[in-house]
Amino acid sequence: MKVFGFLFVAFFTFSCLSDIALEDEVKAEENEKQILAYFASKNQNPTALAKGGYYFVTKSNPTGELATTGDSLFVHYEFSNLTTGKVLDSTNRSTNSPYFFRYGFSNPVFVNLMSALREGEQATLVIPGTAQAFPDLPAYTPLMVKVKSYVVRTQDDLIREFIAQYKYTVTEAQPDGLRFIRLKAGTGEIPTTGKIVKVKYIGRFLNTKAFDGNMSRSDSLSVTVGGKETVQGFQKGIEKMRLGEKAVLIFPSSLGYGAKGNTNIPGNTPLLFEVYIAKIQ
Repeated sequence: MKVFGFLFVAFFTFSCLSDIALEDEVKAEENEKQILAYFASKNQNPTALAKGGYYFVTKSNPTGELATTGDSLFVHYEFSNLTTGKVLDSTNRSTNSPYFFRYGFSNPVFVNLMSALREGEQATLVIPGTAQAFPDLPAYTPLMVKVKSYVVRTQDDLIREFIAQYKYTVTEAQPDGLRFIRLKAGTGEIPTTGKIVKVKYIGRFLNTKAFDGNMSRSDSLSVTVGGKETVQGFQKGIEKMRLGEKAVLIFPSSLGYGAKGNTNIPGNTPLLFEVYIAKIQ
Protein backbone atom coordinates (compact mmCIF):
# COMPACT_ATOMS: atom_id res chain seq x y z
CA MET A 1 0.00 0.00 0.00
CA LYS A 2 2.79 2.40 -0.94
CA VAL A 3 0.42 4.81 -2.65
CA PHE A 4 -1.67 5.07 0.50
CA GLY A 5 1.39 6.11 2.48
CA PHE A 6 2.32 8.85 0.02
CA LEU A 7 -1.26 10.08 -0.08
CA PHE A 8 -1.35 10.31 3.70
CA VAL A 9 1.50 12.81 3.62
CA ALA A 10 0.04 14.74 0.73
CA PHE A 11 -3.49 15.11 2.02
CA PHE A 12 -2.35 15.86 5.55
CA THR A 13 -0.07 18.60 4.21
CA PHE A 14 -2.85 19.94 2.00
CA SER A 15 -5.26 20.11 4.93
CA CYS A 16 -2.79 22.17 6.97
CA LEU A 17 -2.16 24.90 4.43
CA SER A 18 -3.48 28.27 5.53
CA ASP A 19 -2.45 30.39 2.50
CA ILE A 20 -3.83 28.88 -0.70
CA ALA A 21 -2.21 30.13 -3.88
CA LEU A 22 -4.28 31.42 -6.76
CA GLU A 23 -3.30 28.42 -8.85
CA ASP A 24 -4.64 26.12 -6.17
CA GLU A 25 -7.94 28.00 -6.15
CA VAL A 26 -8.25 27.70 -9.92
CA LYS A 27 -7.37 24.02 -9.84
CA ALA A 28 -9.81 23.44 -6.98
CA GLU A 29 -12.63 24.86 -9.09
CA GLU A 30 -11.57 22.69 -12.03
CA ASN A 31 -11.42 19.65 -9.77
CA GLU A 32 -14.91 20.29 -8.45
CA LYS A 33 -16.28 20.51 -11.99
CA GLN A 34 -14.52 17.25 -12.90
CA ILE A 35 -15.82 15.51 -9.81
CA LEU A 36 -19.42 16.64 -10.24
CA ALA A 37 -19.28 15.77 -13.95
CA TYR A 38 -18.17 12.26 -13.07
CA PHE A 39 -21.08 11.69 -10.69
CA ALA A 40 -23.50 13.26 -13.18
CA SER A 41 -22.32 10.79 -15.82
CA LYS A 42 -23.33 7.99 -13.42
CA ASN A 43 -26.69 9.65 -12.63
CA GLN A 44 -25.57 9.95 -9.01
CA ASN A 45 -26.25 12.87 -6.69
CA PRO A 46 -23.22 12.96 -4.37
CA THR A 47 -22.89 14.38 -0.87
CA ALA A 48 -20.17 16.99 -0.23
CA LEU A 49 -17.43 16.41 2.32
CA ALA A 50 -14.89 18.80 3.80
CA LYS A 51 -12.05 20.08 1.58
CA GLY A 52 -13.90 19.50 -1.68
CA GLY A 53 -14.51 15.77 -1.57
CA TYR A 54 -17.78 14.15 -2.65
CA TYR A 55 -19.17 10.68 -2.04
CA PHE A 56 -22.12 8.57 -3.14
CA VAL A 57 -23.36 5.40 -1.43
CA THR A 58 -23.58 2.72 -4.10
CA LYS A 59 -24.87 0.01 -1.76
CA SER A 60 -27.00 1.01 1.21
CA ASN A 61 -27.40 -0.78 4.53
CA PRO A 62 -29.70 1.39 6.70
CA THR A 63 -29.50 -1.00 9.67
CA GLY A 64 -25.70 -1.21 9.59
CA GLU A 65 -23.66 -0.01 12.56
CA LEU A 66 -22.16 3.48 12.59
CA ALA A 67 -18.60 3.66 13.88
CA THR A 68 -17.83 5.36 17.17
CA THR A 69 -14.45 6.45 18.54
CA GLY A 70 -12.17 3.50 19.17
CA ASP A 71 -14.01 1.02 16.94
CA SER A 72 -11.89 -1.12 14.65
CA LEU A 73 -12.66 -0.58 10.97
CA PHE A 74 -11.79 -3.04 8.21
CA VAL A 75 -12.03 -1.60 4.71
CA HIS A 76 -11.47 -3.05 1.27
CA TYR A 77 -10.79 -0.21 -1.16
CA GLU A 78 -9.56 0.64 -4.64
CA PHE A 79 -7.77 3.91 -5.46
CA SER A 80 -7.72 5.14 -9.04
CA ASN A 81 -6.99 8.18 -11.19
CA LEU A 82 -10.39 9.80 -11.87
CA THR A 83 -9.26 11.07 -15.26
CA THR A 84 -7.66 7.92 -16.70
CA GLY A 85 -9.29 5.22 -14.58
CA LYS A 86 -5.84 3.79 -13.80
CA VAL A 87 -5.93 1.73 -10.58
CA LEU A 88 -3.23 3.01 -8.23
CA ASP A 89 -3.67 0.86 -5.17
CA SER A 90 -6.11 -1.65 -3.70
CA THR A 91 -6.52 -4.13 -0.89
CA ASN A 92 -6.47 -7.84 -1.63
CA ARG A 93 -10.00 -9.17 -1.40
CA SER A 94 -9.06 -12.67 -2.59
CA THR A 95 -7.01 -13.18 0.60
CA ASN A 96 -9.38 -11.04 2.69
CA SER A 97 -6.63 -8.61 3.67
CA PRO A 98 -8.50 -5.35 4.38
CA TYR A 99 -7.00 -2.06 5.42
CA PHE A 100 -7.39 -1.65 9.19
CA PHE A 101 -7.61 1.50 11.27
CA ARG A 102 -9.33 2.73 14.42
CA TYR A 103 -12.09 5.26 14.07
CA GLY A 104 -11.37 8.59 15.70
CA PHE A 105 -7.71 8.64 14.73
CA SER A 106 -6.30 10.71 11.88
CA ASN A 107 -6.76 9.19 8.43
CA PRO A 108 -6.50 11.39 5.34
CA VAL A 109 -8.89 9.56 3.06
CA PHE A 110 -11.46 7.81 5.22
CA VAL A 111 -11.80 9.99 8.32
CA ASN A 112 -14.77 12.01 7.04
CA LEU A 113 -16.31 9.31 4.88
CA MET A 114 -16.54 6.73 7.65
CA SER A 115 -18.53 9.08 9.83
CA ALA A 116 -21.27 8.84 7.20
CA LEU A 117 -21.07 5.18 6.13
CA ARG A 118 -22.69 2.26 7.90
CA GLU A 119 -21.27 -1.23 8.19
CA GLY A 120 -21.93 -3.24 5.05
CA GLU A 121 -22.29 -0.20 2.81
CA GLN A 122 -20.27 0.50 -0.33
CA ALA A 123 -19.45 3.93 -1.68
CA THR A 124 -17.53 5.96 -4.21
CA LEU A 125 -15.50 8.88 -2.88
CA VAL A 126 -13.67 11.43 -5.06
CA ILE A 127 -11.08 13.74 -3.53
CA PRO A 128 -9.54 16.82 -5.19
CA GLY A 129 -5.93 16.57 -6.32
CA THR A 130 -3.05 18.40 -4.69
CA ALA A 131 0.04 20.18 -5.97
CA GLN A 132 2.05 17.04 -5.31
CA ALA A 133 2.28 14.45 -8.09
CA PHE A 134 2.49 10.68 -7.66
CA PRO A 135 3.14 7.85 -10.12
CA ASP A 136 0.12 7.74 -12.48
CA LEU A 137 -1.51 10.57 -10.54
CA PRO A 138 -0.31 13.97 -11.84
CA ALA A 139 -0.62 17.09 -9.73
CA TYR A 140 -4.16 18.42 -9.33
CA THR A 141 -5.72 15.16 -10.55
CA PRO A 142 -8.72 13.97 -8.51
CA LEU A 143 -8.41 10.65 -6.72
CA MET A 144 -11.31 8.21 -6.83
CA VAL A 145 -11.75 5.81 -3.91
CA LYS A 146 -14.17 2.90 -4.11
CA VAL A 147 -15.09 1.30 -0.81
CA LYS A 148 -15.71 -2.33 -1.73
CA SER A 149 -16.58 -3.61 1.74
CA TYR A 150 -16.72 -2.16 5.22
CA VAL A 151 -16.84 -3.88 8.61
CA VAL A 152 -17.18 -2.19 12.02
CA ARG A 153 -16.07 -4.01 15.15
CA THR A 154 -16.34 -2.72 18.70
CA GLN A 155 -13.86 -3.94 21.29
CA ASP A 156 -16.55 -6.23 22.70
CA ASP A 157 -17.15 -7.64 19.21
CA LEU A 158 -13.44 -8.40 18.83
CA ILE A 159 -13.27 -10.08 22.23
CA ARG A 160 -16.35 -12.25 21.62
CA GLU A 161 -15.12 -13.28 18.17
CA PHE A 162 -11.67 -14.11 19.52
CA ILE A 163 -13.14 -16.31 22.26
CA ALA A 164 -15.36 -18.10 19.74
CA GLN A 165 -12.50 -18.58 17.26
CA TYR A 166 -10.23 -20.21 19.86
CA LYS A 167 -13.11 -22.10 21.51
CA TYR A 168 -12.43 -20.79 25.00
CA THR A 169 -14.96 -21.45 27.74
CA VAL A 170 -15.39 -18.31 29.82
CA THR A 171 -15.31 -19.04 33.54
CA GLU A 172 -16.54 -15.59 34.48
CA ALA A 173 -17.60 -12.53 32.48
CA GLN A 174 -17.80 -9.30 34.46
CA PRO A 175 -19.99 -6.28 33.59
CA ASP A 176 -16.88 -4.13 33.05
CA GLY A 177 -15.79 -6.40 30.18
CA LEU A 178 -13.23 -8.64 31.89
CA ARG A 179 -13.36 -12.27 30.75
CA PHE A 180 -11.71 -14.73 33.13
CA ILE A 181 -10.92 -18.09 31.54
CA ARG A 182 -9.52 -20.74 33.90
CA LEU A 183 -7.18 -23.19 32.15
CA LYS A 184 -5.92 -25.05 35.23
CA ALA A 185 -7.29 -24.94 38.76
CA GLY A 186 -4.98 -23.86 41.57
CA THR A 187 -4.64 -24.86 45.21
CA GLY A 188 -5.20 -23.14 48.52
CA GLU A 189 -7.13 -19.98 49.28
CA ILE A 190 -7.51 -16.93 47.08
CA PRO A 191 -4.85 -14.46 48.36
CA THR A 192 -6.12 -11.67 50.58
CA THR A 193 -5.43 -7.94 50.39
CA GLY A 194 -1.77 -7.13 50.98
CA LYS A 195 -0.44 -10.50 49.82
CA ILE A 196 2.22 -10.42 47.10
CA VAL A 197 1.57 -12.69 44.14
CA LYS A 198 4.43 -13.79 41.88
CA VAL A 199 3.13 -14.03 38.32
CA LYS A 200 4.42 -15.54 35.09
CA TYR A 201 2.64 -14.05 32.08
CA ILE A 202 2.51 -13.28 28.37
CA GLY A 203 0.64 -10.22 27.11
CA ARG A 204 -0.87 -10.46 23.63
CA PHE A 205 -2.99 -8.48 21.21
CA LEU A 206 -6.06 -10.27 19.89
CA ASN A 207 -4.14 -11.14 16.72
CA THR A 208 -2.08 -13.31 19.17
CA LYS A 209 1.08 -11.20 18.71
CA ALA A 210 2.97 -10.95 22.01
CA PHE A 211 3.95 -7.50 23.27
CA ASP A 212 5.32 -8.36 26.72
CA GLY A 213 5.95 -11.28 29.06
CA ASN A 214 8.31 -13.23 31.29
CA MET A 215 7.36 -16.86 30.60
CA SER A 216 10.73 -17.57 28.97
CA ARG A 217 12.68 -15.81 31.74
CA SER A 218 13.58 -16.84 35.29
CA ASP A 219 12.06 -13.76 36.90
CA SER A 220 8.42 -13.19 37.86
CA LEU A 221 6.19 -10.15 38.21
CA SER A 222 5.23 -9.15 41.76
CA VAL A 223 1.63 -7.97 42.13
CA THR A 224 0.18 -6.80 45.45
CA VAL A 225 -3.40 -7.92 46.01
CA GLY A 226 -5.51 -4.78 46.34
CA GLY A 227 -2.75 -2.68 44.82
CA LYS A 228 -2.53 -0.65 41.65
CA GLU A 229 0.80 -1.74 40.15
CA THR A 230 -0.76 -3.00 36.94
CA VAL A 231 -3.66 -2.15 34.66
CA GLN A 232 -7.10 -2.92 36.11
CA GLY A 233 -7.92 -5.91 33.93
CA PHE A 234 -4.69 -7.67 34.86
CA GLN A 235 -5.00 -6.75 38.54
CA LYS A 236 -8.62 -7.90 38.83
CA GLY A 237 -7.90 -11.15 37.04
CA ILE A 238 -4.88 -12.01 39.19
CA GLU A 239 -6.89 -11.41 42.36
CA LYS A 240 -9.23 -14.25 41.37
CA MET A 241 -6.44 -16.83 41.16
CA ARG A 242 -4.93 -19.38 43.55
CA LEU A 243 -1.41 -20.79 43.75
CA GLY A 244 -0.53 -22.88 40.69
CA GLU A 245 -3.54 -21.66 38.74
CA LYS A 246 -3.34 -20.89 35.01
CA ALA A 247 -5.80 -18.60 33.26
CA VAL A 248 -6.41 -16.33 30.32
CA LEU A 249 -7.55 -12.76 31.02
CA ILE A 250 -9.17 -10.78 28.19
CA PHE A 251 -10.39 -7.23 28.68
CA PRO A 252 -11.19 -3.98 26.82
CA SER A 253 -8.98 -0.90 26.82
CA SER A 254 -11.12 0.66 29.56
CA LEU A 255 -9.42 -1.86 31.88
CA GLY A 256 -6.10 -1.55 30.07
CA TYR A 257 -4.29 1.41 28.56
CA GLY A 258 -7.36 3.42 27.63
CA ALA A 259 -7.83 5.66 24.62
CA LYS A 260 -4.24 6.90 24.63
CA GLY A 261 -2.40 3.59 24.92
CA ASN A 262 1.31 3.58 25.68
CA THR A 263 4.59 3.20 23.81
CA ASN A 264 3.90 -0.37 22.69
CA ILE A 265 0.11 -0.50 22.78
CA PRO A 266 -2.18 1.64 20.60
CA GLY A 267 -5.14 3.40 22.16
CA ASN A 268 -8.50 1.62 22.39
CA THR A 269 -6.86 -1.81 22.17
CA PRO A 270 -8.33 -4.87 23.93
CA LEU A 271 -5.70 -7.14 25.46
CA LEU A 272 -5.14 -10.76 26.42
CA PHE A 273 -2.87 -12.11 29.14
CA GLU A 274 -1.90 -15.73 29.71
CA VAL A 275 -1.05 -15.91 33.41
CA TYR A 276 0.27 -18.43 35.96
CA ILE A 277 0.51 -17.93 39.73
CA ALA A 278 3.98 -19.15 40.67
CA LYS A 279 4.13 -18.05 44.31
CA ILE A 280 2.17 -16.21 46.99
CA GLN A 281 3.89 -14.39 49.84
